[in-house]
Parts: sequence; structure tokens; C-alpha cells
Amino acid sequence: MLQKEIFLKDKENCKTPFTHIEGNITNPKLKEIDEMYGAADVMSIENAKNYQHYLKLLALVGTLIAFFFLLYDEAELHLLIYICIALIFILAYAKKVAEDNKYHKKYVEYRVLAETLRVHYFLSIAGIEKYTSIILPWFIKKGSPWINEILLSLDTNIGEKKSILNCWIINQKEYHQAAWIKSTNNKEKNDKVGRIALWITLITYAIAAIFEFYMITSASGEINIDILGLILKTFQDWGIMVGYEQVDMIRAILKIVIGSMSAGTLFINSYYGKMSLSNEIESHRRMVMLYENAEREIMEHGESDELIISLAHEFLIENSTWYNYQSKNKIDITLE
Repeated sequence: MLQKEIFLKDKENCKTPFTHIEGNITNPKLKEIDEMYGAADVMSIENAKNYQHYLKLLALVGTLIAFFFLLYDEAELHLLIYICIALIFILAYAKKVAEDNKYHKKYVEYRVLAETLRVHYFLSIAGIEKYTSIILPWFIKKGSPWINEILLSLDTNIGEKKSILNCWIINQKEYHQAAWIKSTNNKEKNDKVGRIALWITLITYAIAAIFEFYMITSASGEINIDILGLILKTFQDWGIMVGYEQVDMIRAILKIVIGSMSAGTLFINSYYGKMSLSNEIESHRRMVMLYENAEREIMEHGESDELIISLAHEFLIENSTWYNYQSKNKIDITLE
């Protein structure tokens, strides 16, 4: 089945109420564009949620595999190897479900379609006919030609013209300002977690270095601390670290802490890395600047066709850029 037919079938089966570009649309041709937009918007959001759900699941399961194998190796918890094997099967199955349902592909392509239809709608109410297909970036035309087919199937000759300043420019400027702040906050949280993991790793390495220096310089080359002996005895009663001496236990715990931080970093890179937060922040920043400039130009010179077409062209380029980097963030398995 061709992608256009898949979209139309998904649209027909979609149970979620469609969103709208504007309220109270009366023109039948604009209503048709708005309906297509609403379907693409809603289905993109739904697929994005599913994509992020499976992305988080795969990142978490991959991290747990790394952590449990670390305990299997260092803490002598041999039965954990079976949990690792079970988690690997879960990982493979989850990846297959996500790929079979095309969550990532539909999230990205339906979002591109929705944003392209938004431009199409506003060019139509500005009295500019059939221009979206002409200025649609080559990358989208070749990468997802069905989007252009949808555009060409819609009639934009609505026989009227009205201002797009408030309904498009100011509205979208405010949206991207809010999204810019949200993406920046998410990146700061991600960076903070990464810094905490880094500092714990460095501190653990420092403790390990001090410990090994003590063992080298100690006359006996041994360590005997009652509390450590009690902890080790408790572990061994539970079947953990059987046959270990205190020194071996300390080394194993240090390795587990360092390895756990690496596993945590694996989760951050597997999940947040796919979010492309730096790219999103920069994209929202550019869009805010674009709309601010367009608003200023309109205030000074009015809503000329040349200005509106230029704005639409720049927007579609940004849309294509988003499509380009998001297309690379497919769900995959990371077990490094």
C-alpha cells in the first residue's frame, strides 16, 4: 500500500477528534485543508507518544541489561544471566513492534505533512494559490513524495483574502517561544543528570585510586574493618560475593558503582540523545527570529505577496531541516 493510501486509511480509522488551524472555518475548501491538517497533527502526536514510549522502554531495558550483567560479573550473582537473556528477548520484541507499526516514520512524516498543510492553509487565505507545492523543499519532495501529492489534490482558490498576521505569524511566534523554553529546560535537566553521573564517576575513581595507593603502601597489604566484614558476611549469607575477601569486595563495589554510572549514561544517550534537543532548541530559536522579522516587516510595509511567500519558503526549509535530523533518530538497540 502506498504511503498516501496508508495515511488516508489511518485518517479514516482515527478515533481522536481532529485539531483545527482556526476555529469557525466556513469555506469548504479551507475546511478540507483544515481536516487534512487536523488528521495529520493528531496522528503525528499519537505516533510520537508511542515512539517515545518505546524509545524509553528500549533505553531502560538496555540499561538494565548492562547493570544486571555487571552484577552477574562482579557480584557473582550468576542467576542474573537468565534475566539478561530474558531482557534481550524483550528488547528485540519491543523493537519489532515499534518498527512494524512505523511509529517513528509516521510521527515524522505526518508532522511534516501537518506543518506543510498549515502553510498551505495560510497561503490560501492570503490569496496565494497553489504555491506551496512549488516552494516545497526538494528533500521533502524526494523523501516523501506523497506529501506533495496531498498538496496537489487540494484546491486553494477560495475567492477571498484576509490578514495572516495574528492567525499565523503572532500565533506561531508565541508557540515557538514556549517550545524553545520547554526544550531548553529539558536539555538542562539532561545535562544536569549527565554532570551528576560524571561527578559520581570521578569521585569513585578517586576513591579507587586512594584505596589502591593504600594497598600498595600498607605494610600488610590487607584491610580489616569490622563494618566491612559484617557487610561481606551478610552478602555471603545471601549467596553474594561468596569466597570474597574484604579487599575484593571493596574493588567489586567500586567497579559496580563506576559501571552503574556508565549504564546511567547509556540510558541518557539512548533516550535523550534521540530527542535531538540541541537541534530542537536551535530550530525554535530560528523560527522565533523568522516570525519576529516577518511581524516587523508587515508592521512597516504591509502584507505583500512577496513577504508572505518568502515567510512560507523559510518555514518549509525549517520544516525540511527538522525532517532531516529527526529521520535519523530511528529506534534501535544499544547494548554498549
